[in-house]
Amino acid sequence: MENCRNIFNLSARHGWSVSMENKDGIRYLNFRRNTSSGVPFCFTIEAGDGTAGCIAKEIFSFVSAAVPEQCAREWMIQSGAMEPSEFLQAVSDMEDVRLRARLLALELAAMNVRYNVLDTIPWDRLN
Repeated sequence: MENCRNIFNLSARHGWSVSMENKDGIRYLNFRRNTSSGVPFCFTIEAGDGTAGCIAKEIFSFVSAAVPEQCAREWMIQSGAMEPSEFLQAVSDMEDVRLRARLLALELAAMNVRYNVLDTIPWDRLN
């Protein structure tokens, strides 16, 4: 198996742009994409031990915690949106985000890589 570029390439194939940051010695991965209606969306996970399995587990945790209706309500409060159609679109967007994140996590889990895939990241070439 090649190095961590597989994770970044795999994420890109699923429509996610990934960046990594290090805060107080803890590595985080930021996953970004536009929703189906064009709204920018981002979620961040702790990279843990850096294995594909650990990253997949963290993404699955995000997917489980993200409740589309609740996220849509929070978005409507923050944005000031009032139309019922906007709520329905926001719910649909979040369902799509969860699906795409789940598909990425499933493929990462299938990699079954046991080494730390983040140790080989060329820090000057992160997207």
